[in-house]
Amino acid sequence: MGQITRCPLVGTPCAKPITVEDKTFFLAEAEEPPYDKTHRGRVLKEAIADGYKIKSALEEKGINAFTCKICEMIQTCAYGIADISQNNANVFMELGIMLALGKPTIILAKIGQEQQLKLPSDVIGIEVIPFDEYLDIIDPLRECLKKLPTTVTVSTPIENLEKIDPQIAEKLEKLRDEIVKEFKKNIEKAKLDISLSREEKKELSPELNERLRGLEEKLEVLRGLGLIADAETSLSRGDFFYQQGKFKEAIASYDWSLELKPDNHVTLHNRGTTYIKLEKYDEAMADFKRALEIKPDSVDALYNRGYTYLKKKKYDEAMADYKQLLSLKPEDASALYNLACVFSLQNKIDDALVNLEKAISINKKYREDAKTDTDFDNIRNDSRFKELIGE
Repeated sequence: MGQITRCPLVGTPCAKPITVEDKTFFLAEAEEPPYDKTHRGRVLKEAIADGYKIKSALEEKGINAFTCKICEMIQTCAYGIADISQNNANVFMELGIMLALGKPTIILAKIGQEQQLKLPSDVIGIEVIPFDEYLDIIDPLRECLKKLPTTVTVSTPIENLEKIDPQIAEKLEKLRDEIVKEFKKNIEKAKLDISLSREEKKELSPELNERLRGLEEKLEVLRGLGLIADAETSLSRGDFFYQQGKFKEAIASYDWSLELKPDNHVTLHNRGTTYIKLEKYDEAMADFKRALEIKPDSVDALYNRGYTYLKKKKYDEAMADYKQLLSLKPEDASALYNLACVFSLQNKIDDALVNLEKAISINKKYREDAKTDTDFDNIRNDSRFKELIGE
């Protein structure tokens, strides 16, 4: 059975196939302090009868922000519990998603906190249990369990159509395959590979751009029907959104692609590149690190991680990445240019000029770039620099 909702991050329809599990709670909890987490877990295990299961985002290692994976975990649970005692932002985010999805939810709050919640009177399915010590919640929680409604699941349109007319559903699936094939063919024709995002934005012909927009609209409708694209199509959609400047939508598509194929270094790299556009450098760094663990010789991941280090003013790390990249691809003009930037920012004038000269000799565009690049302010008055840029 499926459940249709909208992505809480970008607002676009999400039609991932969700199976709601009976007698399952999603627990919105803070990791700190560790004592509270451990004690809370023991008390909940004692209070909740056998047969119930509790899921938590803290089970997922390496997740430090709200993601598709956490949203999916929330959706698969029939009920919710939120401990707001630490005033944790992630807990309130997860609580909001549970309420938006209509999950019957139990809120645990330190005595006094429950008076500050100011929940609207028309919110249904909400129980607030105030407590001084976690042991205080055992009996009230057991009473709440007795009043929980049965699990309700919502079928996707395609699932309902299969029940009414399997042949029409089959035709829709074949149509989906044709549209996906056509979309991929045009993506390949457009060469929307964003791995070399250091280059100028690719301009599409009006005809190709319009064709891709139309196909993307059809894909979105098919997603709303519960016809989910594969990881490769989600990657291509992300690249298309990136080219259109729709970076949040691109992130959502890359997220879905990675759900289906977690170790795709290209998707990780492209998502990291998109995070740079959103100035989310820590998230970008995490994606480039993972991409390089999978493919250590990825010059594109090295370039973009070096650029991210540069933006974070971690110059030694940036230099190490650019030097490693140049050992793999000695004539990479953009890497030489950025290495020159790093040397300039460290006031290493001779090294900066040597690398800038190499970059310009390979690609004359870097002469124009250097004229206005503030990274070269340290060497701007040097006669050799002026000669290089033609002043």
